[in-house]
Parts: sequence; structure tokens; C-alpha cells
Amino acid sequence: MYDFLLIIHFLGLALGVGTSFAMLTLGIATRNLAGEERLKFFRTASALSKNGSVGLALLILSGLGFLLVKGPGSVFAWGGGLFHAKLTLVLILAGLFGYSQVLQKRVRQGNTALMATLPKLGRVMLLVSICIVICAVLAFH
Repeated sequence: MYDFLLIIHFLGLALGVGTSFAMLTLGIATRNLAGEERLKFFRTASALSKNGSVGLALLILSGLGFLLVKGPGSVFAWGGGLFHAKLTLVLILAGLFGYSQVLQKRVRQGNTALMATLPKLGRVMLLVSICIVICAVLAFH
């Protein structure tokens, strides 16, 4: 069961962090597009955010699965302070992700002024994701 959860966890990581890298690359690639054309492109490209949603859900569900399989005491003791930092960053990431979903909905409804906030938020989310991976590797090394 542990190996299955680990596979699901890594797939979630690939989907979640991969989506952030993809959106960063798309943002750089479309930097020179005109405002309306760029907006139209990112309305279509926002379908990628579904991968991020699925990835985050897989990470959280498999993480909870680890708690059930290993027992809360052993998992929390094993990771130490870095594990707690990782959990805190996951909560922050979940909050940022929820905020990005609200912004995307408002942009789709016509509030294009918020479009400029999404790339900045995406970069922050990518940085938090990378910090989560670093904490996880160091915690379970």
C-alpha cells in the first residue's frame, strides 16, 4: 500500500508542479502578444490549471493515506521540523491556489484587470511548490 501511495504522491507532484512550470513557460512565450490576443490565449490555456487541481488533490489524498498507513505519530516524528514546515507550506499553497481559482473565475467573467495578477501569483505558487519539495526531500532524507 505504501508503494502505491508513493506512486500517487509522485504523480500528483508531477501534475501540480509541472503545471506551474508550464504556465511560467507559456507566460514567457506569450509576453509579446497584444493584450486581447494574450487574454484569449490564456483563457484557453487555463484548462491546464485542471492538471494542477488534480495534482494538488492527489498530493493531499496520498499524504493523508501515508498518515493512515504509517500512523500519525511515526510520520510526524520521522519528518521533524522540516516536515512541519512542508505541511505549513502546503496549507499556504492551497490558500494561494484557491485565490488563483477565484481570480481566474473573475477574469472569465470579464474582469480583465485581474489578468496581470495571475502571472505574479503563479510565480509565487511555483516558488512555494519548490520550497515544499526541498523541505520534503530534506525531511525524509
